[in-house]
Amino acid sequence: MKIWYQSYTRIGFDPKWKNIEINLTRHIQRVVRPDTKVDIYGVEKMSPKMTDSGYIQFMHLSQVIENALQAEREGYEAFCLGGTLDLGHLILREVLDIPVAFILESSLYHACLLGTRFAIIGLNETMLQKQMELVRFYGLESRMVPSEHLKWTMTGFLEFLERDPQGVVDSFTETAKKVIERGAGAIIPGFGPLGSFLGERGLHEIEEIPIVDIIASVIKTAEVLVDLTKMGVKRSRKVFGSYV
Repeated sequence: MKIWYQSYTRIGFDPKWKNIEINLTRHIQRVVRPDTKVDIYGVEKMSPKMTDSGYIQFMHLSQVIENALQAEREGYEAFCLGGTLDLGHLILREVLDIPVAFILESSLYHACLLGTRFAIIGLNETMLQKQMELVRFYGLESRMVPSEHLKWTMTGFLEFLERDPQGVVDSFTETAKKVIERGAGAIIPGFGPLGSFLGERGLHEIEEIPIVDIIASVIKTAEVLVDLTKMGVKRSRKVFGSYV
């Protein structure tokens, strides 16, 4: 099985993302099946304000769509979108014939298997608000407890991770305890590089509450979708809602 994993970041183009790429690569290799090959791609152009601006996200999305079409042309059997805003959800489902798996969508459904209620630990307030819109779009609002964010920018996260990896773990843990007190039975890291970092470190629970491995979730979802496609079961072409 051959899967194209698409990051929102400049992995492969900017050296400052190299450590993130290493974490992601190692973790993906750990969770995939022996017969699955995953190739990781970033985007050439990326604005630090991408998480804050709908317009910049729109411009950013064009690169993702072009890469998705390239993946299909090159014979990849599935396309994974590793950005937790699930940008282009309806568009990618429209233009691709191969299965497409979205990291937040996959993680939300997996969280429902792990606990009756879940919470998201977002990177910052703006991203968390957009992720809450996605929760409503996916019909899971009743399963979510009030969530929290870490007050980080993407650049700030990279700098903090480079300077103090244990501090990242401590900040995430402290924030997670707040949502656990509200009744969260599963915790979703709301940023792809944060998810790969936690997965690579083997941090899978806090106070016996599972942390959703968002990287494993989207990869395993893609593998299952390919299996179903080979059985003749394909996704519906009828898409309802307005989230793009």
